[in-house]
Order: sequence, then structure tokens, then C-alpha cells
Amino acid sequence: MKYISFKILLFFSSFTAVVSCKKDNSTPVSSIPPIVKLSNEIIVTSLGADFFMEADLADDLGLKSFTLRYDDWFLYNTVSLADSGNPKKYHLKYKFKMPDTAANKIHSITLTATSIGNATHSTQFKILLNTDFQNMYLVESTDPVKLTSDLFGVPSLMTKTSSYNYEMVYYSASANSKVWFIPSKSTLKPFLYGLDPSNINKLSGDFSKSLPISLSNVGYYKIKLNTLNLTYSLEMLTTPSATGAFAQVALVGRGFYDYPNMNWQNALPDIILLDKSPANPYLFTKTVRLGVPAGSTYTTAQFIITTNNGWTDFWRFNTDKDIDFTVFNGGTNAEIPISTTPVTYKVTFDTYTNRCKFERQ
Repeated sequence: MKYISFKILLFFSSFTAVVSCKKDNSTPVSSIPPIVKLSNEIIVTSLGADFFMEADLADDLGLKSFTLRYDDWFLYNTVSLADSGNPKKYHLKYKFKMPDTAANKIHSITLTATSIGNATHSTQFKILLNTDFQNMYLVESTDPVKLTSDLFGVPSLMTKTSSYNYEMVYYSASANSKVWFIPSKSTLKPFLYGLDPSNINKLSGDFSKSLPISLSNVGYYKIKLNTLNLTYSLEMLTTPSATGAFAQVALVGRGFYDYPNMNWQNALPDIILLDKSPANPYLFTKTVRLGVPAGSTYTTAQFIITTNNGWTDFWRFNTDKDIDFTVFNGGTNAEIPISTTPVTYKVTFDTYTNRCKFERQ
């Protein structure tokens, strides 16, 4: 009986050992992480565009899955590789669409590879927006109504000097005036460039957090910015000599509601002299009403700017309607649709910067 009991005990001990071994072998454990090599660590794309994340994964035991995660874009996707036979090598090519509202910053998408031994290896794709915009504009307010209520000149177009680089000469009419920059003429979103609140020596293009750039003094500034490395510079220029300023500046043309006899004359009283600023001899302003004058039948306001000296010097515009700047002794006549109901505008013309704006009142 002792012998039989010993054999039975030995059988069950052996059976337990075998079962235990089989159980351990069914879920191998490895301390060696998978190998992950990114094919395109840095990806430059644009809003709303599709892009691919590619990588080569490898593990001697076999690959269980991979996960892509980025909480800002609600991306959290684990892909099982069981149906692929838990390969020892796997080329990942994952398609994703850049959100239309993505902020202008470096976006880091984490890729985690997991082996069947449950070892993991994580790395990150860096996603950047293509910030080489065709145009860049300066704005003095973040009120979106200001972008579309004025006739032209708001926002103010900058000069693109090279890829990612923009600059302009801007007149700060008051101390501590505030400016931002946008690549779209008609909207502040999704890009609004201003100071980065976490580092005021850099720019942020994030609409939700960018702060205004403050210009401490009254006068002309040269402003530069780079949308790739998010840098900017301010240089206050020497006050231009008053001897270079024009004595008078006038609007000439037709379609000004309060000037029914005005029809392309080039002398008083049928031109509109602008008022020279006492603080800046290059700056001229006037409040006017555009509209069809009584007794007239035309439906467009046509005009240029002159120096009231018999057409010797004048300014036209870069285009006839969607105007950005004036062209000295060249350009195109403005031609603006009008009706019998007049619209009031404040005209501001800077002969030093060649910028003119009609702001609706």
C-alpha cells in the first residue's frame, strides 16, 4: 500500500509539474524590449491634411501589438498583431488626419510596441505644421468683427522676405500699443501669433494663449518674425525728418456722398484734403462718406490719392477692390461698389509706410 501510494503521489507530482511548465510556457516573459526604428521621426504637414507615421518593429519572441497615443487629438489606438501571426518583424504604416484646429506647436504622438513577452518600447513621432504662409498680416485687435467690417487696410499686410520670414515698418500711434499677427486676412483662427506666455522671448501661434506684443513708444518700428523657429524682433527706427513729408494729401475721384460735384478734378474745392497729424507729418486722416451723391447715376466710387499739385505725385493701389497697400506714382484706381445709402469711414494714410485704411465708423 505504501508503494502504491508513493507511485500515485509521484504521478500527481509529475502531472502538476508538467501542467505548471505548460502554463508558464504559454505566456513567456521577456525583459528585452522590442526594437523600434522610426522611418519619419519628424513630420511636417498642414491643417486638414492626411499624413503617415511609419516605423519598423522587431522582437525575437514575436510582436503582440502596437499603440499610438496623443491625448490632445483624442488618439488612442492599440492594434493587435495576433492575426498577423505575432511576427518577429513588422513594418508599421499608420494614416492619420491633421485636425483642422491643431495648434501651431510640436505635437508628440507616442508609439509603443509590445512583444508577446509583454516587454515594451516607446518612442515619439514629432508632428509640425507647415508654417510657411503665403501672407502674414498685422492686427491691432482680436475682435474678429474688425477683420471684415472695414473697407480695406485692416489687417495690414507684411512683406514676406523669404520662407517663414516676414517683416514690416509699423507706426505705433500711442505708447504701449499692442499687435498680433495672422496668416489669414479674414479670420483669427487657428493661427494667431503673439508672445508665448511660457517664454516671452518666443512666439506662440496658438490662438487660445498667444499674448500681444507691446510697443512701448510712439513712433516707427521695424517688426520681423519667423514662423518656423517662432522668433521675432522689434527695432525702433529713427524718427524720419519732417522735411521729407508732403505738405498736402488729398482724395481725388468720385463717389463721395458729400461731394456731389467731385468728378476727377485735381484742384480745390472739388478734392478732399486730408488732415495732417500734428504728431506725425507723414500721417493724414479724414472722415468721409462713400455713397452715390444726389443727382448721380454711377454705382462705384473711384479714387486715388494725390499731393494736390496737378498730378505730379500720386498714389494708386495694388488692386482695385481688395486693397492692401498704396503704390507711389503707379498702381490701380480704387473702384468700390456704392449705393444711395452712404457709409462712413475714417481714412488713415501713412505716406512713410504707404499704408492706407478705410475703417468703418
